[in-house]
Formats: sequence, C-alpha cells, structure tokens
Amino acid sequence: MSTPPSSAARPTLRLVGLAMIVVVALGLGSVLLLWPGTRMTMADAQVKANPSKIDGDRAYGYLKAICKIGPRPAGTAANTKQRQMVAEHFKKYGATVKEQPFSGVDPVANTPVAMVNLIGSWFPERTERVVIGAHYDTRPFPDEDPIFANRKLPFIGANDGASGVALLMEIAHHLQDSPTPWGVDLVLFDGEELVYGGGQNQTGDYFLGSKAFAENYKKVQKGTSNEPKFTYYAGMVLDMVGDKDLDILKEPNSINFAPWLVKEVWAVAKSINATKFRDKRGREIYDDHLPLNNADIPTIDIIDFDYPYWHTAKDLPEHCSGASLAQVGKVVTAWLNKPKPKPEPK
Repeated sequence: MSTPPSSAARPTLRLVGLAMIVVVALGLGSVLLLWPGTRMTMADAQVKANPSKIDGDRAYGYLKAICKIGPRPAGTAANTKQRQMVAEHFKKYGATVKEQPFSGVDPVANTPVAMVNLIGSWFPERTERVVIGAHYDTRPFPDEDPIFANRKLPFIGANDGASGVALLMEIAHHLQDSPTPWGVDLVLFDGEELVYGGGQNQTGDYFLGSKAFAENYKKVQKGTSNEPKFTYYAGMVLDMVGDKDLDILKEPNSINFAPWLVKEVWAVAKSINATKFRDKRGREIYDDHLPLNNADIPTIDIIDFDYPYWHTAKDLPEHCSGASLAQVGKVVTAWLNKPKPKPEPK
C-alpha cells in the first residue's frame, strides 16, 4: 500500500462524475436508478445470491507461500518468481493469462527497471468486464519502522502486498463455474511502491503498474490498441485485507469516484453478515484505484489502513488471518454473482 495523502502533494485527479442514486416509488415496486440506461430492482439490490465458499485457510496458505519467497520489490528475481507462480495458478483454474510489460526507473540507482502487470481473464469473450486488482511488489525497505535500525531489514509485506495477491488466488478457484454475468480480470499490478524512504523523505513514484494498465485501457477505448474493444463496468482494488484485526471502512476517494459501487458492495456485505465492513467513512488513501478511475473505470479501494505494522519489518504472516481474507473474498464474490442491472426502458 502506498500512503494517505498529504496536502502538500496531491495528484491532479479528473473526477469521472458522481453517479446519483434515486429511489422512486412505482406501482410494481421500487426501482434504483443508477445512471442513464440502467436500473435494478430493490430485490436485486439486496443480493439473494449466496457467496462462494471462499476458503480462508487456503487463502492464508497462499499468503504464507508468497512470503516464503522473501522480499519482492519490482524488478527482482523474487518478484518474477511470484508472478510466475500466480500465472500458473490462474491457468490451472481456467484463466487466459497474459503479461503487460512496461518499464520504470529505480529512483535511487537511476537505472531502468523492467516491470510486468499480470492479467488473468475469465470469460474473455465477454465485452462487459470487471477488474479486481492487487499490487504484488513489495516496498524495497521497511522504512516506516519505529526502530531506525530495522529500516534496512528485509520487508516481507505479508499484509501490504501478499494479502491481496493471496485473495486473488483464492477467488480464482471460484470463477470458472461462477454465475457472474461479467467477464472478470484478476490483475496483479507491479511497481505500486518502488519508493524509498519514509515520511517526508520519500523518493520515487507510486502506482506505476496501475498507471500503465490505465493507459493501455485508454488505448483500447480509443481503438488505438491491438486488443479487441471491451468496457470495464467496475473495478476493485484489494489492499491490506489480511489484518487479524480487520476493519474495512468506506474510503473517501472511492465514495467520490464510484458512490454507487460503494453502496452496492456494502449492501452485499450487510446481506451476508460480513461485519468487518463498517458503515463508516475512513481516511482518504492514495492507491491503485486512482489511476483506474482516471481512465473512466469506476473503482473502489477495499482496504484496512489502520494496521500497526505498515511498512515495518513486522509485517509478517503471524499478524494476518485467514478469517479476514475469507470475509473480504465472500463479499467480492457475492457482488460478482449479482445480476446485471436491467436496461432502463426508453
């Protein structure tokens, strides 16, 4: 995970517009007007579909396996090993897998760094799609550790990095036979935090992978890419979702960019009694959802930022929980299994 924003360094964000949700009473029942051309009934909004049988213990096993690889900064052999492991896993469970290479620069050594986003696609023939992503690189050093000497220790990134990837690996088990109406892309973003130094001494740029992904999507929409055209209906970023003491609050940028999606996901959480999704507004976070929103992909950040081991040498598996991973995974898959909004009659 990157960082909460500071007033001194805010990137320019182009708001994609706030979708208004209006409830109108009709003779046959209530209708939710989401945005022009779509609608869904209140019964649909309450989500009758059961969540998939997400296995929290198995997801936690994936988290531990990733952490055994060691630190996984962008451009390292460990980073590549992790990506290859996940690619084979996605293929095993029915995905069409492709890599999206791009390049960056190490901000300290000033040398080029080859980076790769990994995209696992289910139902690739569907042109209406959903993207669910997580970054898979780790920060070079635990430079927010309160013990200065620890800031040169290996950073394992159990929650900040491995938890999101592990949950994507678990979700992959449930997609091939899923009733979801969408094409689904599970994406591993590289270069999310090739950044050195903590606090005001940070050097480097965040979100390199999601920026590259967003730029490619813009080319698809303009017809200047070799890829067939498709449209992302919605997106989710899963970050720091393994904390034993999990609390998922509504992230303000997510509310601003995709209020309808926040409402839907939290309604799903309530319907399946996912109590760790709190009906409270959290702190504003800069994360991979921002580049996606700037590419007109309505995307929310599912994150628990209140994690005492953030960017420290103690971000280890023992501070994570399979139960936390399972709860987030059940909400995500239950939302995926919802029916599409019905077109509004003209």
